Amino acid sequence: MYRSFINNLKSGDISNIYLLYGAERYLLDKAVEEFKNYLLKDFPEINFSTFEDDRFDLSELINACSTLPFGGSKRLVLLKDFPGLISKAKKPADEKAEEVRGIEKADNFSFVAELPDTTCLVFLNHGDVDRRKKLYKDINKMGKVYKFDKISKADLTQWIKGHFSKAGKEMKSLVLEEFVTDTGYLDRNSDVNLYYVQNEINKVLAYVGQDKIVNKEHTANLYQKNLENDIFKLIDACWEKNISKCLTIYSDMLLSGEFSFSILAMVSKGIKNLIRIKELKSRGLDTKSISEKAKIHEYTVKLNMKHIDKMSFKILEKAFGRCLKCEKDIKTGKLSERLSFEMLFASLFDE
Repeated sequence: MYRSFINNLKSGDISNIYLLYGAERYLLDKAVEEFKNYLLKDFPEINFSTFEDDRFDLSELINACSTLPFGGSKRLVLLKDFPGLISKAKKPADEKAEEVRGIEKADNFSFVAELPDTTCLVFLNHGDVDRRKKLYKDINKMGKVYKFDKISKADLTQWIKGHFSKAGKEMKSLVLEEFVTDTGYLDRNSDVNLYYVQNEINKVLAYVGQDKIVNKEHTANLYQKNLENDIFKLIDACWEKNISKCLTIYSDMLLSGEFSFSILAMVSKGIKNLIRIKELKSRGLDTKSISEKAKIHEYTVKLNMKHIDKMSFKILEKAFGRCLKCEKDIKTGKLSERLSFEMLFASLFDE
């Protein structure tokens, strides 16, 4: 889809209204850069306007779209993460006020049908959109819609290889294959994006130094393993009371060859990490200091920071106790393995 988007730009097949959306933030941001490169060759700072979600005045948006470009042939108007393209079920509760103002009503966007040829209006949504919305249908009918989701394994491999080549490095096939897998990008439950992968590439390049060939020793221990990411997501889903997601992650880990007791041990370790991180943060330590003091990877500390203010020590201690009880119930035959884990996921963070 991204190639199709780039080819259309290069060929001059440019519409005056677009919708770009999807999970791959890196490609969405790159697409905006491409728009700027192709459309705003003259006075880009004057001919580019940005509006975000519901924090904008509709009359100002309409005015930006109707204003003629200065010293060039095109104006680019970007509207980011507009709630009017998202289903109500996916909107946070604090965005309800936006609907009251009426800014989402399709009638308010009737002006898009009369956009001047000198304007390119781009709706950019990070995540999914509701294709039942009238605005989506109007954009799809009058302009172009592109969805940028995760790229395939083949494309990811070439993308990674290209980054190393540009840096004057060569990564052997077996090492490249392992690197692609270990980034976690292709995992079914992974929320890893290309920005994360790019960061891992930069880490390896920094470690490689003057060496021309990237070998296994260069890549070892420089990125988080998939297992740790899955455990974090499992604990995260327990906190959100998303039992279906918990069971999906748990089942996928079993299918990948992990044992139930190993998963339980890692969940217990994750809870202990939360307790330790919360304790050190309460002393005023920052992320880096917590990582050094607790001997926990800084990436892991950052992942857990978003929860520790909401979780009391009492809740975390009870969660650790429930992990011990789950293990005991399985080993003594009191409950089946599956039922024990289901009960643990459902009650892990109960008060």
